[in-house]
Amino acid sequence: MSAEKRRWRLPLGLRFSLALAMVPLLALPPIGLRFVEVMTEFARNERLENQAQAARNLAASLHDHQALFDVEQATLRRRAGAELLPVELLADVVVDNDAREWIEAPGRALPMRPAQANAASAGVAAMHVRLAAARSQERPGRFFLLIDADDERLVLPQRADGVELAGDRLIVESGNAPEAMSSRELTPRERPGGWIAEIEFDEEPRFLRVHVVDVDYLGSRRVEGSADSGLLTPVQPLNEQARDPRSILWTEAVRGLARASGRVSVFDSSGALLVQSGTIADGPPPPDDWQGRLARRLLAAATQLRPARFEVFSPDAASVDAAGQSPLSRALAGIAAQQAERIDSESGLPAWLLTSAQPVWSGDRVVGALVVEEHTGSRLGTHARAIERLTLLTAAAMAASALALLAVGSVTVARIVRLRGQAERAIDSRGRVVGTVREPLVADEIGALAQSYATVLERLRQHQQYVGNLRSRLVHELRTPIMVVRSSLENLAAESDASQADSVQRESWLSRARDGTQRLERIVASMGEAASLESMLADSELETVDLVALLRACVEGYRDAFAPRIFEIDCPIDRAPCPVVPEAIAQALDKLVSNAVDFAESGSPIVLSLRAIVEAGVPMYSIAVRNRGPALPAAMRESLFDSMVSVREHRASAATHLGLGLYLVRLVGEFHGGYAFVRDVAGGVEAGLLLRQEKGEGGREKG
Repeated sequence: MSAEKRRWRLPLGLRFSLALAMVPLLALPPIGLRFVEVMTEFARNERLENQAQAARNLAASLHDHQALFDVEQATLRRRAGAELLPVELLADVVVDNDAREWIEAPGRALPMRPAQANAASAGVAAMHVRLAAARSQERPGRFFLLIDADDERLVLPQRADGVELAGDRLIVESGNAPEAMSSRELTPRERPGGWIAEIEFDEEPRFLRVHVVDVDYLGSRRVEGSADSGLLTPVQPLNEQARDPRSILWTEAVRGLARASGRVSVFDSSGALLVQSGTIADGPPPPDDWQGRLARRLLAAATQLRPARFEVFSPDAASVDAAGQSPLSRALAGIAAQQAERIDSESGLPAWLLTSAQPVWSGDRVVGALVVEEHTGSRLGTHARAIERLTLLTAAAMAASALALLAVGSVTVARIVRLRGQAERAIDSRGRVVGTVREPLVADEIGALAQSYATVLERLRQHQQYVGNLRSRLVHELRTPIMVVRSSLENLAAESDASQADSVQRESWLSRARDGTQRLERIVASMGEAASLESMLADSELETVDLVALLRACVEGYRDAFAPRIFEIDCPIDRAPCPVVPEAIAQALDKLVSNAVDFAESGSPIVLSLRAIVEAGVPMYSIAVRNRGPALPAAMRESLFDSMVSVREHRASAATHLGLGLYLVRLVGEFHGGYAFVRDVAGGVEAGLLLRQEKGEGGREKG
């Protein structure tokens, strides 16, 4: 084949194909982690509903208690219409752009608005900005602000070739009056999956405002979206309530709040924190062993699949724009609200800070709000160890499955490569069978393939032996008639030259030449008959015939053809339907009868028998021809059905015979799913063939 016509083939090995087939298995760990995520979301939603019910019950106990909320000297109103910013009291806060100490601080989401109002870009959809405020417990008066953003990449402004290139921007405004606020632009610090910024104020501002601008990180630097917190005012610190006379009135009311789980806070209508009970806890720290650390790292991978960091719930979301408003602000507006904020837990499991806010009414006026906060990590402590163990077992099972698949694939490939090598070494460069395929140790599909290779090689070896025997037999058979014809022609030529030989001598030479020619014709005819039978069997279709009727018809013909020989039928069955090629069966019977006639004693009958037998669990018909005569030569019992083998050459009076008769019987038997046989019987020899009662291996059903 020319190089132009040779088709290009993808060079893929079985190992690579197996590795490629294992790629979908890589989706199983993310699917499992996402399953854990969804199950925890279900548990979160159920817990949030229970928390909201508890908040409603607690708020109901405070309705119409005007004395707890309306005190003239504590009527601090909302500052210039600014929205309340919840403030957490934390331990000593260090401005190191590390948000670990902010885990328990309640946050709020800044709504991202796309640059084009008609469609939000993918970058804006993937960006979430969290805003949280805190006061230092060790350093009173210190105020801190955290801006934490989940973003694809932090893009800082740059100046190149005198041109100012846009970048992500963070602008914070602060001051004691809305009309007199100072602004400063900060440079955030990049973190995995986004950026973070911490700001420390020497003096707590009365008003705050945060602006965020997000640009495309892929090179265009176009503005994708922006966020604006609006005017914010921090919630008044808890330590100021000591000067509030209402604190005495809350002494009895706080006992009921203490029974709630998590932290319960009550605010008046101006945003002042009146009372607070309970704490927000992340639960006990997980054990610090290598199994736990490994399991937590695997579970932490679920954070890559997390949904939006904030989810705000409200029974009446259509009544007010919920984007960017905290649950406290919504409750002070008279609308119950819930919020679930995703927080990274030390256990590696998904954890949320759940917040439920309920308005407190006095008549038809909102006089305050009750806020319940709870960390779901506090409920994971008792189950974390079991989940870690399950995670490790799952990871070990996945790794073991992958290694097992690779091992099975490698062993399978090695067996195939070994089988290929044995098959290649079994045949030399001249096409001769010089080896074989070893018997497989494992009886699977590859073992069956190896056995098939061994069978093919054995048949090829037998065919080569047949061809070799045919060549030597033809040389032996053709040499004698050729020498007879040649010597006769030479004598005739010499006689014509000398003109002295008499007519008797000439006739003897001519007779010898005719005999040699006839022997050559018989050799060619026998070989043509064998080739014709093989071709006929290859192209024939099976048809169901009655072997009893076929046998009786053939016997009638033999009685006429071989008269005065006596032929008898030994058939104990009335019908024997069988799918066969009738012409091939008749031809095989002709060969068997011809052999029997040649070797039978004079005057003895030749018996043709037909019986139904079971051979190795397979129902078969046995057709045999029996004659009285000499026994088979012991040295030739195993090779009588091979081509070019005959016992006639051991007889002094034998005519020229190639030994193809029984070979043709063997072909017919094998084509019909059986085989040929010959054996000594009492006083003679019996030869025949077995036929399957059902469709054999080599034939096709007719029609």
